[in-house]
Amino acid sequence: MVILAGAVVVIVKVWRNIERMRRGRFGLPLLRMVFGIAGVAGLYALWFYGGWGWDYDRAPLQTRVAYDRSRLTAANVDALRRRAVAELNRLARPAHALNVDAPRGEALAFELLRNAWRPVVQRLGDRWTPAVGPAKATLAGFFMDKNGTSGFTNPFTLETQLAPDLLWFERPFSQAHEWSHVAGFNREDEANYIAALTCMRDSDAVAQYSGWLEIFLYLPSLPHYPHKMFVPEVWQDFAALRQRNARFVNIDFSRFSWRMYNNYLKSNRIASGVRNYSEVTQLLITIPLDRGGLPIPGKDTMR
Repeated sequence: MVILAGAVVVIVKVWRNIERMRRGRFGLPLLRMVFGIAGVAGLYALWFYGGWGWDYDRAPLQTRVAYDRSRLTAANVDALRRRAVAELNRLARPAHALNVDAPRGEALAFELLRNAWRPVVQRLGDRWTPAVGPAKATLAGFFMDKNGTSGFTNPFTLETQLAPDLLWFERPFSQAHEWSHVAGFNREDEANYIAALTCMRDSDAVAQYSGWLEIFLYLPSLPHYPHKMFVPEVWQDFAALRQRNARFVNIDFSRFSWRMYNNYLKSNRIASGVRNYSEVTQLLITIPLDRGGLPIPGKDTMR
């Protein structure tokens, strides 16, 4: 209804100003029309993101699965890191080979990724089938590159949009992350968790590599990473990330943007703010999976 009301206001505004321009008054009616449309769009965006905040009151993911807080130990964190390193070294060469052979360098196998994603969100409580598609090009791409945002849900189309500067090995994880927001999982750790499981369940080596790379980057940092820790392809991708950030990201703009988003999250009772992204590793450690790579449901959800 809000979208329909906004569309009616815009149509009336455009029609009235076109009538004025037909009478020979061009400049002022055109400005009124442009600013009127921008104002309606701005109000709708504020309404959308204000309403988006209500979904943070959704029961956390931990209430729907066999969550075991006792599994969160330093030993299990180290075990997850060792597995991530082993998987990255195993997948690096086949993933790079697929990327070289893929048309236009695009290695994201969309259908495989979506087929791996849907069972995860359904296991976590969605009783509907979210309609998701490949990310569309966005007019906000320049600003996303400058502040380091990887993706977002367009408030006007409810479609996912990814930053133009994303590297091929970032796209599968980022796409699954944004789909998870569309499915109603607003918390960043939950969207990351769903993206990680999606990539791990995917049969595509590029998606698996994407998932494990992001998991590794969200783990607590070590004081030193020996060169022998990774095969050359993984180090090459770490270097590509640094070069991309150095080329595109504006530090001051990025800090301002993330500070604003940090405040937005905290105002919606996400106490950790933007650190909530990295809390995905806690979910990966504390939630056991079945043989299909899906979270084991909690006792209450199996009744």
